[in-house]
Amino acid sequence: MALDPNAPSAPDAATQDQLPTSKVARASKFLQTGLKVGANYAGYYAKKAVGARPDRSELDRTNAEDIFDSFAELRGSALKVAQMLSLDTVNLSESFTSVMAKAQYSVPPMSAPLAIQVFTKSMGRDPLSVFDSFEPVAIKAASMGQVHRAVYQGRPVAVKIQYPGVADSIKSDLAIVKRLAPSIVKASTAEMEPYFEEVQEKLLEEADYRLELQNSLAFARDCAHIEGIVFADYFPELSSDRVLTMSWLDGRHLRDFIAATPDRATVTRAAQRIWNFYDFQTHVLHRVNADPHPGNFLFFDDGRVGVLDFGCTKGMTPELYADYFRMADPTVLHDRATTLSAFHKLGITRPTDTPEKTDWLIDIFTRLIRLVTRPLHQGSFYFNDPAFYQEAAEIGREIAATRELRGNREFLFINRMFLGLFTLMQQMDVTLDTRSPHLRIPA
Repeated sequence: MALDPNAPSAPDAATQDQLPTSKVARASKFLQTGLKVGANYAGYYAKKAVGARPDRSELDRTNAEDIFDSFAELRGSALKVAQMLSLDTVNLSESFTSVMAKAQYSVPPMSAPLAIQVFTKSMGRDPLSVFDSFEPVAIKAASMGQVHRAVYQGRPVAVKIQYPGVADSIKSDLAIVKRLAPSIVKASTAEMEPYFEEVQEKLLEEADYRLELQNSLAFARDCAHIEGIVFADYFPELSSDRVLTMSWLDGRHLRDFIAATPDRATVTRAAQRIWNFYDFQTHVLHRVNADPHPGNFLFFDDGRVGVLDFGCTKGMTPELYADYFRMADPTVLHDRATTLSAFHKLGITRPTDTPEKTDWLIDIFTRLIRLVTRPLHQGSFYFNDPAFYQEAAEIGREIAATRELRGNREFLFINRMFLGLFTLMQQMDVTLDTRSPHLRIPA
């Protein structure tokens, strides 16, 4: 959940009690967005038809702005999709993803009366009677809910309250997003179907704050030994399926932390701690917090890092882990038969592929895997190397041009975790020790 105390204020209409919650209202909003995107494309191709050379990046930016404005008003699963799109630099242009990046921070809050109503309905008590004090105006807003500051038994706490209608609208929202998706992502609806199923499953989990409470307590317990990582304390008696109460963590969000921290060693120390945190999750717990975008971290002046939001997690079975991380062994990619067998298990190649298509897939994905495992094999890696991202973009464009999505749906959120982690390290502009003391490459 992206929480930014410096996020721009929302328009007045978006902070009142009229959030679109019914299926009809939300479907109408999606339809309006689709019409706007369609009109943008029509204008673009009309200009091309008369010999003009319209700017494709401007089309992408306009589409992104129309989509973001609509999704920000809808919140919930729509805004979660926007956050995912902001990370997809393979299928989407920079002009599109840069607008979608606002989904990490710029979210309008619901009104104070509506927030109190949601809390009371979920908890059975008015928040003003539960807490020593409760600030009815949200200080931070995100995709599925917003945070209010309160005091409980003399202790500052954060109270996360879910927007109304979020959980109930996930399935219907995604059904409509599926229709919009081919105009956004370079893939067919049929190709995207299994991935939408995985997204739906994860969003339904994320909308249940009782599950997030369990996840939060488990990660805090299992990762308590990791140096420099700070977790909130949680209050089960003040939490429900739509309300989550935790201790207040003071700290800065990434952009404020970097701006206020001229000492690069402190920034690097914080980044290294995040990297170590994810290395332990991945290779020891085999369960990861799959949403490592900047808004989910708070940075302290001494380089400690507070971790927020364990709503989106992904577990790996032993077989899933073995299939995925076997690719970290460079010798696997040196033998074509071994590579082909591994790629079949990963869903990269298919029995129906022609020999020529199989050869191309082996070549392009071998290049991609060698690229993304470079930090692991080098041991020390600079995450803001332009050549690295240029090579990734070139490979991404080649894959996107096929309008096919390859890979097991089970890897979607693992890939999202790594993509988010790389993007975070790039923004922090750091060189890290990327050796893994926990990775044991499966045989």
